[in-house]
Amino acid sequence: AEDKGQVIHATGLAGLQELNDAYGKTVGNGVKGQAALLRFDAGEVPQLFADAIHIVPHADGTLAVGSTSERDYEDPTSTDEALDDVIDRATRVLPLLHGAEVIERWAGVRPRSKSRAPMLGAHPLHQGQFIANGGFKIGFGMAPKIAEVMADLMLEDRDRIPDEFRPEASL
Repeated sequence: AEDKGQVIHATGLAGLQELNDAYGKTVGNGVKGQAALLRFDAGEVPQLFADAIHIVPHADGTLAVGSTSERDYEDPTSTDEALDDVIDRATRVLPLLHGAEVIERWAGVRPRSKSRAPMLGAHPLHQGQFIANGGFKIGFGMAPKIAEVMADLMLEDRDRIPDEFRPEASL
């Protein structure tokens, strides 16, 4: 057999569904999130979280608002009135946004482990391989540290994964 080197499964919802099927229970699922990009230059100010809405200014003169958290959905990438509500709530929180042009609307599915924490470490189904999945809302922000911890484990055999992030915490 061909040596593929180290293998890490960072497969999102499909990987969580594989675990659900293998264990016959919900190990993780997908949560749809809708967000919008507005043409609004807020300047150099911090992001705001109010009324369960993130308002994130960007250096390019745009501002993102989001997001929904939808466990039940038919189309993982469609946007609808739920996003209209997010934009309306952002405008109520920050009235200066009233009339700001919506440049882009988007939606996607975030992989969420049962424990809500990332699943990092030895893959429970694929011997000798690894998993990094289920990060949900914190996965993107933690990606640099997750990469560092997983590289240490995979390349240096140095395990610094917190117990609550191990796959067993969700199984």
